[in-house]
Amino acid sequence: MGDFRRRTNAFYLPEEMRDSKIAPQQVMPAPRPGFGTVYIHKSRGLDRRIVWAAKWVDEMPDGQSAGVEEFEGTRGEVLGWARSRPAAALVVPVEREPYWIPAPENDDEIDL
Repeated sequence: MGDFRRRTNAFYLPEEMRDSKIAPQQVMPAPRPGFGTVYIHKSRGLDRRIVWAAKWVDEMPDGQSAGVEEFEGTRGEVLGWARSRPAAALVVPVEREPYWIPAPENDDEIDL
């Protein structure tokens, strides 16, 4: 699909815009190695049951995301995935401020 789609039948647009090109959908790149944070947390699956999840978010200095990866699974799968990401930080949630703290080195100490 190397060619852009065109707005040929867009009757609602002004005449000069009807044959303009439509850009393809934006592709979100993967996070950059050595950057971003992996957040380990619990979430709800499509069937509404609680599952373990992790999200690697690579944020740019201006607040925009450079890339995002997400993973859901069992506790072991999620911790294994999170540890395998080359992110700058790995964090887990806590109930009080600062709400996210560095993950312990030992997975046995992670209990959400």
